[in-house]
Amino acid sequence: MNMKEVMQGYDYDLPLLDTLNAVDDPDITVHRRLLAGAAIGEGLDTAYFATCEMAEAFVALECDARRNIAHGEGFLLLEDILQAKNPFQMRLWYLLNERPIGAAMIDLAWLKSLTYRRGRMARVLRDEKLPVEYVPARDLVAGTTAADMMAGVAEKN
Repeated sequence: MNMKEVMQGYDYDLPLLDTLNAVDDPDITVHRRLLAGAAIGEGLDTAYFATCEMAEAFVALECDARRNIAHGEGFLLLEDILQAKNPFQMRLWYLLNERPIGAAMIDLAWLKSLTYRRGRMARVLRDEKLPVEYVPARDLVAGTTAADMMAGVAEKN
């Protein structure tokens, strides 16, 4: 069996699913499994870049906290993210907002690495002359979603 046959139909969510199910691995905490689960179904680039943006905001927020600055760069970065209401970043926010900033920052750095390695597989497939196909879960939805129905409410806030 050659590399092309092995990689045919590769599931980009496999590393996330492996992490989500890694209950016996002491290095993968419940928080990290939840973060990996939140990235399942997200576009390869969206998951990586949105995680990078969140990580950058949390690092800046940690710097603000250490300098006792209430409305510093971290606050402003997170404010922009929260106002933009990117669904993936909002999932990350709700998973991390009640954790110590330093712990959240470290977990986001870990997720950034995981989403990078996940996206990096696209290059492996391209190098093997295989099609790079990944359709984010939100693009597979048939019918009206709760988000569609409530879009006007979200805009009013």
